[in-house]
Amino acid sequence: MQEIENIKYVFANLGINSAFLQHIKMEKGVLEQIEPEAGRAAERKSIIIDFFRGIASTVGGKRARRLEKRWDFSADGAITSLTSAIAGGKNIAVFTTKNGKLYVLSENAEVKFVYNPEEKLTEEELFFAEENTARNIYTTPAIADINNDGKDEIIFGTDTGKVYALDLSGKLLWSYKAQDSVRSSAMIEDINNDKKMKIVFGSNDGNLYALNSKGKLLWKFKANSGIEARPSLLRGKKQSQIIFGSNDGIIYSVDGKGKALWQFKTDGKITAAASTGKLYNDGEDYIVIGSFDSNIYALNANGKLKWKYKTEGNIFSEASLADINNDKKLEIIFGCCDDNIYALSCSGDRIWNYETDFWVVASPLAVDIDNDGKLEIVAGSYDRSLYILDAEGTFLLNYMPGISSITQQSGYYDEPMTSQPGVFYGKKLWSYKTDGMVVGIACMANKEKNIITGTDTGKISSFILK
Repeated sequence: MQEIENIKYVFANLGINSAFLQHIKMEKGVLEQIEPEAGRAAERKSIIIDFFRGIASTVGGKRARRLEKRWDFSADGAITSLTSAIAGGKNIAVFTTKNGKLYVLSENAEVKFVYNPEEKLTEEELFFAEENTARNIYTTPAIADINNDGKDEIIFGTDTGKVYALDLSGKLLWSYKAQDSVRSSAMIEDINNDKKMKIVFGSNDGNLYALNSKGKLLWKFKANSGIEARPSLLRGKKQSQIIFGSNDGIIYSVDGKGKALWQFKTDGKITAAASTGKLYNDGEDYIVIGSFDSNIYALNANGKLKWKYKTEGNIFSEASLADINNDKKLEIIFGCCDDNIYALSCSGDRIWNYETDFWVVASPLAVDIDNDGKLEIVAGSYDRSLYILDAEGTFLLNYMPGISSITQQSGYYDEPMTSQPGVFYGKKLWSYKTDGMVVGIACMANKEKNIITGTDTGKISSFILK
């Protein structure tokens, strides 16, 4: 009888006449019509029943579960960035605070270490910024084995312009000083195919820096403005490209030696990292990147515009690329300061959007959070909420052809439809009210798929689906 109850729930929310329930029953676990009908009317009613059975199954199965908080951890100040990784064979959460500290926690909230740079500021640095704000950390730590010793290191930059490399015990390996603040998170990649990792990051001094594993400068590329976006690597057929955006809205491509390849101009600041992938599953690489001009852009590997999609707000963070509907192509999922989470097709058409009550700044994640073989979208909002959405969205009908007898909506039995009878919308599966604006989210690679959130109140929280 649970299926009947689920269908009642769906009908109530769609305004369908409850008398229609008299036409169906449960028999051996299968919905059937009580009164046999012949011809097209029976076929229509059977299709409708199947349609609502599918919705009801989803509603019943998903709604029966809930998000449950596992633990909270209070840091010394507002969270500014958050990531997770498997390091040393164990899941860790790594985050930074506005007070200039870096924390590493286990998946059970045990403190592995806290690193405080305790930098001494020059008189010039103190003149241009207060001491407590000059030490801010806004970069997301990068975690990778930079020196091929089989152990991961942690790389992050600060507003003083210093970039630090730590081992997993919190020991300082080296630091490097740029000429201005570093808000560009580091990219750690083998950019020259020499099997040696490089650390690439930007600075508000206008330079893109490439360091070796020991923190020594290899080269730097001068842009026209400061760089706060994390660089991304596009591995091409002939050569790799380092793609990054700048504060004056230019998207740059340089090669592994810092030589300019091409640039593309947008009309707004770029803080989002570029996402790269084979959008169309045709073997060709594409670049997807958002801008403060409210557009998200798709470029080909030569920097030519493929398409752009206009929103109503700034796009702060990197888009996620994932095949959310099993069409063997990549869809684009991103958050925006028009309060929406968007899902676009590989061609830049809106599939669905979900509106929250404030900005969505942290990058959404595409994760199979409930281990059912289907992706969900995990997102946080400045409205103090964590959301988990159905990746495919939900199709809402503007009208339901041929079922005027069971709903208050008119329909048509025989006329061919000239337009789609509805649209896709974002479908919320679960949500949880947090204690502050969600500025970062991460998901641990364990069986429970722990979701980690960081807020502006300094709280790190872990959630699981129960």
